[in-house]
Amino acid sequence: MARSLEAIEARKRDDIQMIRSPRLWPQRFLRLKTQPWVEGAAGKGRFGRMEQDDQLTVYPDDGEPMLFDSLEQLTEVWGVD
Repeated sequence: MARSLEAIEARKRDDIQMIRSPRLWPQRFLRLKTQPWVEGAAGKGRFGRMEQDDQLTVYPDDGEPMLFDSLEQLTEVWGVD
């Protein structure tokens, strides 16, 4: 199923808003999942987390930490789970 550019941009905006509001996080870390358009042919997403004090680093469950330059760059790949 193809996603419209508007829907993708809306999802990224919502994710950024949630990331920037750690008081709304259910825990001291925020669970993340790869964005649906990044999941690949197998349709399997990756999972990870971010800490409140470092919102530009994602700690994937299956690999090494990933540092991003901005939340916009981060939300190209990762979204709030």
